[in-house]
Amino acid sequence: MPNENTPMRINELKTQIDRAAYQVDVDAVAEAFVSRMLAVHGALRRADVRALLGDAALNEIAQPA
Repeated sequence: MPNENTPMRINELKTQIDRAAYQVDVDAVAEAFVSRMLAVHGALRRADVRALLGDAALNEIAQPA
């Protein structure tokens, strides 16, 4: 969801990084990135099933064994 403050926040973070006032935990960033990509992938797969087979099929697939 876009936020009108987002460009300002990004510019603020860039400035902090340029001043070396901002340290990045590369492991945390990588973990967050992979987690987000897996969530997006899962959502897209659910959307594909829903589009192809309908909500009933998705609900049946989601039921625990």
